[in-house]
Amino acid sequence: MKAFPLHLRNPASQDESCKREGGGKRNLAPGSAFLLFCYIIFSVMNELCIGILAHVDAGKTTCIESFFTHAGVIRSAGRVDHGTTVFDSDPKEREHGITIYSKEASFQWKDTRIHVIDTPGHVDFSGEMERVLSVLDMAVVLISGLDGVQAHTETILNCLDHYHIPRLFFINKMDIARHSKEELLEDLNAKFSNSIDWDSDHREEDLAMVNEELLNEYLETQRTTSENVKQAIRQCQCAPVYFGSALKDQGMEELLDAIVTLFEPKPVREEFGARVFKITSSNEGKLAHVRVSGGVLKARMALTEEEKADRVYLLNGATPVVAPEATAGQIAILTGTHHLKPGQGLGFEAEHEPVSPLIEPCLSYELHTENDRDQRVLYEACATLAEEEPTLSLLAGEDDNTIHISVMGEMQKEILRYRLKELTGMDVEFGQGTIVFRETIQSTVHGAGHFEPLRHYAEVHVRLEPGARDSGISVRSECSADELPMHYQNAILNALSSIPHRGVLTGALLTDVNIVLTAGKGHLKHTEGGDLRNASRRAVRQALMKGDSILLEPYCHYELSLSSQYLSHALYDLERRDASVTVTETPDGIVLEGKGPLRTMLNMQGEVTSYTRGTGHCVVMPCGYEPCVHPEPLIEASGYDPLLDLRNPASSVFCSHGSSFTVSWEEADAFMTIPVKDRTREGSYSHRTYHVGEEELKSIIASESGNNRNPNKTMREKEKVVNYKPAKPSPELPECLIVDGYNLLHSRGSAEGSITVQREELIDELAAYQAYLSHRMIVVFDGYQRKDNAGSEFRNGNLEIVYTRTGQTADAYIEKLVGDLTKQYRITVVTSDALIQNSIFSHGAMRISSRMFLEEMEQVKKMFASA
Repeated sequence: MKAFPLHLRNPASQDESCKREGGGKRNLAPGSAFLLFCYIIFSVMNELCIGILAHVDAGKTTCIESFFTHAGVIRSAGRVDHGTTVFDSDPKEREHGITIYSKEASFQWKDTRIHVIDTPGHVDFSGEMERVLSVLDMAVVLISGLDGVQAHTETILNCLDHYHIPRLFFINKMDIARHSKEELLEDLNAKFSNSIDWDSDHREEDLAMVNEELLNEYLETQRTTSENVKQAIRQCQCAPVYFGSALKDQGMEELLDAIVTLFEPKPVREEFGARVFKITSSNEGKLAHVRVSGGVLKARMALTEEEKADRVYLLNGATPVVAPEATAGQIAILTGTHHLKPGQGLGFEAEHEPVSPLIEPCLSYELHTENDRDQRVLYEACATLAEEEPTLSLLAGEDDNTIHISVMGEMQKEILRYRLKELTGMDVEFGQGTIVFRETIQSTVHGAGHFEPLRHYAEVHVRLEPGARDSGISVRSECSADELPMHYQNAILNALSSIPHRGVLTGALLTDVNIVLTAGKGHLKHTEGGDLRNASRRAVRQALMKGDSILLEPYCHYELSLSSQYLSHALYDLERRDASVTVTETPDGIVLEGKGPLRTMLNMQGEVTSYTRGTGHCVVMPCGYEPCVHPEPLIEASGYDPLLDLRNPASSVFCSHGSSFTVSWEEADAFMTIPVKDRTREGSYSHRTYHVGEEELKSIIASESGNNRNPNKTMREKEKVVNYKPAKPSPELPECLIVDGYNLLHSRGSAEGSITVQREELIDELAAYQAYLSHRMIVVFDGYQRKDNAGSEFRNGNLEIVYTRTGQTADAYIEKLVGDLTKQYRITVVTSDALIQNSIFSHGAMRISSRMFLEEMEQVKKMFASA
């Protein structure tokens, strides 16, 4: 079997880099001794996946060349300006001297196998960069000593925060830097506080200011321990900063040492899991690039119900080699897959939806060719590219004779022309760009869809809930397997996830919505997969017609530097653009910052250049979607009529006496087989780790026999019962579940292991259950017997864990918490302590016993096991 080159778009381009690695292309048989050796090496190392991120021309590729040289992968480092680097082998990359496609390689440093991913630095290819983040253990952010923190660097930092990726900063090009270390560090700290010069004499003092634990440790011992420092770095509370020059090989060994010393891989699980972060094409067909997060990935192993990997390739340097399997932590390239998508989870990762992307193109263009008869060929080629780059958002026009595609900017348009020419031989031009709007909902709304033409049957009920801004679309089910079989639920959830839901104001794509499957029904004989998809689409559409929609438009953040003599002109210009303004005076002039709608900011750079006579400098960067300031003219100008959109019907189809008939969305509820009602599910939760003594835990557990843990409180609770007047919960509020942790632990009965182990196992189960529900969840543990305990709160993913302070019981904390949150959430408290129910009922909260809650958790566990 011939090993394919890493850069799959141009197989011949790897020859030179392979020679620099010590030989020409290798023809590797799966059973060769070399492959066996590589596999053994891959299997025994600690596995760390890192990404190299930076603004364009900060020196990412040069940095990786230096890594390869120090690790012995290549004999001498190549140069970007000479076109001799291992990674930038694509003709367009060498032509422009930039990275366009993310690429991965692996090398050994000390006792760690480092999997490094080089990401594009140009803003037009930010989508390619962002997709890599989901598989990283840490990020190395390069900053040019010549330019300091630039606009795109801020975008990178926002993405790292969005994905909770710990980072290390390397200030590159210090051999030719215009600024001192102190100036560059001050500039960086303005964007990311607690960026700490790791070679500074004041490092310990700087670390002591990161959090209270490090401060107390420093005050006691005048130093900080490495484990607490690494914990702070993992939680993105601080970041090490190193200085050097990749081209001159200054500070590179220290950088490599820091990567393997300060950072650790994410925890892995025993069962198989992996996440796809890239799809490419090669001489072996479609390839899936994955990071294995648990278990073992073997060749010919089932990845999904319809996908298997023919072969598994691991990376030796930048060269893929066949391997019998890939283990947890490794990056693998799979052949023989056909339907995998970037961001898709495999194994247990399929249970967790990918994080919604932060960066999306804001302009859509119509593609034009010389011959309209070539549209079908062009569309198929665009579809192939859209599999590799999902942000292209390929869409056929209403007449099926036009193709619309979303791009980030001029550089990406040039690359698309080049790629389409390669695939089709056609020259393609882009029409006038139009703003890509989005739509969302203002409040929770229910919808139902029925699809029953002759010999078909499906009914789906959903609830749409407003999501957080820039959260995308999330889908989940709150149906039990008894209400709706799991194979129906899976088909409906897959349909809801894959359908490009469109709003009813302008027909723009729907976003920032949580879609909850509340009920459904199928027929053993007449229901097919397409029926459930049709009913799902109609259910969402009917809900949108019932509810209040909001039109969203892309906003941009700008930074404008100019002389004070042009300030009044700039302020007038920004006001007419509906942009916010913050004015700052600097020694070099005036700096204006703010944000405004992209549609009004498109030509800002040109106008600034004009009225400042070339002296002004303006940087404009996308910063997400926000509600339109004046939506009515935009909605009217779109000319969209939701009732005429035949691709997205809101009506339902029913059958009577052997013939089907259509019922409008306003009247469809009365015809549904399942009564349309509020089927809201109660529940949600969260987690944190806290260490107390074993004897203390036993004491707390012993008191959890159903009696109130504070004996003096019992009489007061009984005396207050008659005075409580239950409040009515609001059905429009989001849900929150508050769990009495030790009460729940006691209800489980005896188990193996110490109480500490049992508690941590319970926390893990609650975290999994919270991920299923996606509601807010807070777990409260008693810390009241611990001397001088100030209490603590932690966050592990979306699970919140609270340990109460000395003298404060979990009951008392929960009572106060319910009172504080009652206006924000619809609250359910999990406890078997009946005495607390009166106080929580008075706030409109509900109670579920620990035993019933454990049964519900067990039912959910069985449901996923049988799926």
